[in-house]
Amino acid sequence: MSALAERAADTITAERLIAIVRAGSADEAVLAAEALLAAGVRVIEVSLVTPGALSALTRLSESAGEGRLIGAGTVRSRADAVQATAAGARFLVSPGLDPGVLGWSIANDVLHLPGALSPSEVGAALAGGAQLVKLFPAGRLGAGYVRDLLAPFPEARLVPTGGIDGSNAGAFLDAGAVAVAVGSALVNPVTAADPEALGSAVRQLQSITRL
Repeated sequence: MSALAERAADTITAERLIAIVRAGSADEAVLAAEALLAAGVRVIEVSLVTPGALSALTRLSESAGEGRLIGAGTVRSRADAVQATAAGARFLVSPGLDPGVLGWSIANDVLHLPGALSPSEVGAALAGGAQLVKLFPAGRLGAGYVRDLLAPFPEARLVPTGGIDGSNAGAFLDAGAVAVAVGSALVNPVTAADPEALGSAVRQLQSITRL
């Protein structure tokens, strides 16, 4: 893995928390991401299902500052990867495993987290060169599934996603996950309207994820 991708992976494994932003518009995504950054979150994934996500990525990548990592989620094709990277995304996250996206990302020194669930998918992601693997949907299977996967794949650096919140994030990390990705438990209609509620949610998760 090359220098830029290596640094992105190091940031994620050091922070152990990725905040996922899905919003109704680019402006809403930027506001949510800026609030997360202000609350102390350093790694943010903007889902491409957000209308105007590329614009939001550009704006955030220009303003986030040093030590913050802005990436794109729901990357489903090589075209998505190219456009998101051009917009400023420093890492890419996919719901599934697309060898074309993974290969393109490695060739272009962009950290890519392919999605995987089964042992076969995890094995294929590792064989394709993935350094971090998004385990999705993790919440339905529980933290024990991370231990199950790490038995045959001890080198896998798994990032559980889907249904992760303050009640189970610690269990996933204790089971061997290198980070967790959290969406609606952080950014939701309540926290979007109340910075204090967002800050409280961030602090709760950081008390679990920060070493």
